[in-house]
Amino acid sequence: MSGPGPWIVSPRFDLALLAAPAAATAVALLLPATDGVPLWAFLLLVVAFDVAHVWSTLYLSYLDREAMARRRLLFLLPVPLSLLVAYRLHAHSPVLFWTLLAYVAIHHFAAQQWGFIALYKLRAGERDPVDRYLDKWTLWVGALGPVLWWHASPGRRFDWFGHGEEFLFALDPGLRPDIAVVMGAFAAVWVARQTWHLAWGRLCAGKALWMVAAWLSWSLGIGLADHPLVSLAAINLLHGVPFLGLVWFRCNRRWEGRTDAAPSPLLARLSQRRALWAFYGLIVLLALLEEGLWDGALWGVYLAGLTGLEPPALSDAGRSLLVAALATPQIVHYYLDAWLWKLDGSNPDLHEALGVPQRG
Repeated sequence: MSGPGPWIVSPRFDLALLAAPAAATAVALLLPATDGVPLWAFLLLVVAFDVAHVWSTLYLSYLDREAMARRRLLFLLPVPLSLLVAYRLHAHSPVLFWTLLAYVAIHHFAAQQWGFIALYKLRAGERDPVDRYLDKWTLWVGALGPVLWWHASPGRRFDWFGHGEEFLFALDPGLRPDIAVVMGAFAAVWVARQTWHLAWGRLCAGKALWMVAAWLSWSLGIGLADHPLVSLAAINLLHGVPFLGLVWFRCNRRWEGRTDAAPSPLLARLSQRRALWAFYGLIVLLALLEEGLWDGALWGVYLAGLTGLEPPALSDAGRSLLVAALATPQIVHYYLDAWLWKLDGSNPDLHEALGVPQRG
């Protein structure tokens, strides 16, 4: 399934993972801004891809018996720790809990984009330290520049999750021209460097497309945060869709044709090409269950209007415990994502899927 050259899978597969979020964002730009997120948009832009991609971590960890046997402490210890820390932090201050989680999420989103760029650099054989530092800093400037602009915009709310989070700091609006200059300078130098690569026939197309997509994602998603459909499409879909595609590719490469003797029979069956919709459907069902619990027990945004039932009255401790329990899959995903994609020999199936030899 893996194609030759600098693509992770193949030109068609890789480009589809970028084209889908881009097309959805283009459509969202044509729609009028709304005060909230309609149910259809919430299901499509949040549940079906963003929350589902969190649950897809199951396929690389808890459902994989071989990985569990090898990394049991890594997979199990974060669950009670996340639950405990989330409970104590929310009990202390719900605003602080959601604020810190939002900043962690921003880092996670940007780090994932750098991960994709790093994979393309690896596939293309780019080893020049100039390109490594320039690519990495350009990616982070493209992500954090709009975020800092957001912090320098009086009157705007820090509504990453929309649950009352607040900016940890504010910047002087007079710094916005400086932010724009820094972003422009990095963009100009990076484009010049890629033009030089193109002239010598060494341009890594996948890397270049991901860099452009990341910059557009943050610029539109943060710059048009008051248009929730654009913000969700630009940021959430670019985060969720490629991740789901790469998880599927990785699992399929490992388990295709191994259903009979596989040590993880359920995972092996779900990872067959003919079972693609079951592979995706399971995590969508889990995402629907999670968001149904969030909305039905806490927020009352959608289910209350559909059923007429308001969220139950909860004590402060009960509310904090429920928030912690429902947030734990997301927090654990943030943590495990830093380990499950390392090409340092700790993920042999990833080396095999990408055709990259293990060190040593």
